Amino acid sequence: MWIIGTILTSILGYFLGSVSFSIVVVRWKSQQDIREFGSKNAGATNASRMIGKKWGLAIMFMDAGKILLTVLIAFLISLIPHQAFNQTSYFIPCLFTLIGHCYPIYYKFRGGKAVSCLIGLLFVTNWILFLAFTLVWFSLIFIFRRVSVSSIFGAIVVMILIWLPPLSLLTFADLNSKTYFDYNGFEFFTTLKSTANWEIAMPFNALHKIPNKSSNANFFDSFFVIQIIMTISVVILIFKHRQNIVRLIKKTEPPFFEFKKQKSTTNDLEQKISPTKKTN
Repeated sequence: MWIIGTILTSILGYFLGSVSFSIVVVRWKSQQDIREFGSKNAGATNASRMIGKKWGLAIMFMDAGKILLTVLIAFLISLIPHQAFNQTSYFIPCLFTLIGHCYPIYYKFRGGKAVSCLIGLLFVTNWILFLAFTLVWFSLIFIFRRVSVSSIFGAIVVMILIWLPPLSLLTFADLNSKTYFDYNGFEFFTTLKSTANWEIAMPFNALHKIPNKSSNANFFDSFFVIQIIMTISVVILIFKHRQNIVRLIKKTEPPFFEFKKQKSTTNDLEQKISPTKKTN
C-alpha cells in the first residue's frame, strides 16, 4: 500500500513528460512539424535551428520544468496523511517524466533525447552534479561545437560522479551500513555523522521532513535508488543519441554554431596587396 503514491505520481509524471514543448512551440511559431525538419528530433536543439536559439533555450527550460513540476506533485501527494501517500518517492516519478519526454504517448512515441529532462533531474536530485554537468557541457560545446558531444560526455561524467559519495557530501564510510541499499533511505540519512551535509547537496530530498513531521512517515528517497535512477536516465540519453554517434563517427554531425570570421574590407585587402601607395 505504501507505494501507491509513487505509482500514481509516476503515471502522472509520464503523461506530463509526454507534453512536447518543442512540437507545440514550433508548430505555433512556424506551422511545421519539428519531427520533419533537420535532425527530426523533437528537442530544444532542433527547435533552435528552426525558430531561433532564444526559443530553443525557452523550450529547454520548459522541458526541464516538467521535472520540477513532477517533484512538486509528488511533494503535494506525500502531504496526504495516509500510509499509501506519505512515503511517495520524489525522484522515481521524475524518471517516468523523462521517459515520457523521450517516448510521448501523445505524439506516437517520437519525442526528445532526454537532455533537458536530465538537467532538471540533476537540479532536483543533487545540485553539485548539476553544476558538474553544466561545466562539462559548456566546456565541450565551445571546443567541439556539437550539442550531442557535450550532452553525451556531460551525462557520462555525472553518471560516474553519482557513484562517488563525496560528490553528495557523503563519505565512503557512510555506505558501510546495509541501510544504503534500502528503498527507504530514512535510517541511512538520519544516521550519517554529518546529517546537515547531505541536506545541502540534496535539498529536495530533505523536503520529506515536512510530511515526516506531519504524519510520522519516516521516509527519505534512498541514495542508492537515486543512483539507479540517474544511471538509467543517462543510458536512455545515450541510446537516444545513437544516430548522433553514428554521424560523429562519419564526421557528418552539423555544428551548433560557427565561429564568426572577421571579414576584410576592400581597403584592407588593397593595403595587404600594396602596403605603400605609389605617387606620380
